[in-house]
Amino acid sequence: MMNGHKDASEFFVAGGTLRPDAPSYVKRPADDELFQLASAGEFCYVLTPRQMGKSSLMVRTARRLEEQGARTAIIDLTGIGTDVSAEQWYLGLTTRLKSQLKLSVDPEAWWEERASLGVVQRFTDFLHDVVLAEIEGPVVIFVDEIDTTLRLGFSDDFFAAIRSVYNARASDPVYDRLTFVLLGVAAPADLIKDPSRTPFNIGHRIDLCEFSREDAQVLQQGLEIAHPAQGKAIFDRIFHWTSGHPYLTQKLCLAATEVGYRHWTAERIDKLVERWFLSEGARKEINLQFVRDRVRILTPPQRRQLLALYRKVYTGRRIGDDERSFPQNQLKLSGLVKTEDGYLYIRNEIYRRAFDLAWVRENMPTNWASVVTGIAVFVALLAVGSMLYSFWVGIQFQDCENDFLKVSPSDRLTYLARAFKLRDPFGLTDYNYRAT
Repeated sequence: MMNGHKDASEFFVAGGTLRPDAPSYVKRPADDELFQLASAGEFCYVLTPRQMGKSSLMVRTARRLEEQGARTAIIDLTGIGTDVSAEQWYLGLTTRLKSQLKLSVDPEAWWEERASLGVVQRFTDFLHDVVLAEIEGPVVIFVDEIDTTLRLGFSDDFFAAIRSVYNARASDPVYDRLTFVLLGVAAPADLIKDPSRTPFNIGHRIDLCEFSREDAQVLQQGLEIAHPAQGKAIFDRIFHWTSGHPYLTQKLCLAATEVGYRHWTAERIDKLVERWFLSEGARKEINLQFVRDRVRILTPPQRRQLLALYRKVYTGRRIGDDERSFPQNQLKLSGLVKTEDGYLYIRNEIYRRAFDLAWVRENMPTNWASVVTGIAVFVALLAVGSMLYSFWVGIQFQDCENDFLKVSPSDRLTYLARAFKLRDPFGLTDYNYRAT
């Protein structure tokens, strides 16, 4: 029975990679889809927002493949870093493959012996001449955090190399035993950015969606153990707020097990949501910060496009999903929206409250081009108006001058005042007094 913090923390895990045998792991359709495709030697990619469970899915799938007889390697690219040369980066990749796959070769010596070759060719040769030569069975290489490569000047070459390995199957059957699974926060179009090169167009996309209410029964059971006869009611309200978002759901479940209410109500769960995600103190909450950072890294024009699109979705506009749209891809990767039945929707109620229209206004960059254009138009209209008014005044003044000599001396002062008034339409000077 979960009566203490220790028991609760051992069941629910809020953040980080779950162990393959973690009791709160929620199996989704993506689990079997990725396992079956990787088992069949198909290249795959899982590209979703942060904290959707990519790494946990990867670790669990790798274990299932090992149990089936495949050899697997999990390469976290954040461990190689980005402040490195292409030479250092690819060498770091091969040394990790050596360690993960337990290869006999010394990767540094092997690499130096082929120094006359380019780094991409040495990497693909290493896969063919070392990895596939030493391992007779299927090999599945998981490459995690691929979005860290997007800032590298040579990232296009890396993904082009993976594509070349896939295409080499047509001429060399040994490559049929080698499979790559790519994971990260990116869109397929991001992987090869140079428009003059063939885009990254291989492999199967794995959609890693939120927990369904049915799939997440294991989480309800955990709550039931902590709060007998109340697990379903608690989880129903949590699900109302999170819509099955893995991190948000796990965190609220964990929070609920650490509070000793004897009787739970929807209002008490709402207070947990307020405390952890919607209060002033929750502004630095890690998941919400991921969303903000993803929006802030965009250039002002890109951010303006993204927020304008988000505002339309937020206010209920039906926006059809378009995978070729840069703003839509960035909006989806931020985690703010998801695709259902071909349309974009706010991902969950927590996001709807945390990232409301006030947040949109606060983060919308000023469109200085529009401001300058507006000022220019105003000045131009003012100038045209001034010219027209001056032309009209000239005509009126000429009429006064022509009539001045035709009227009686007693009326001439009135005409003179009228002429001065034309020169000062706003009455800033007392011309009647001056005329007198």
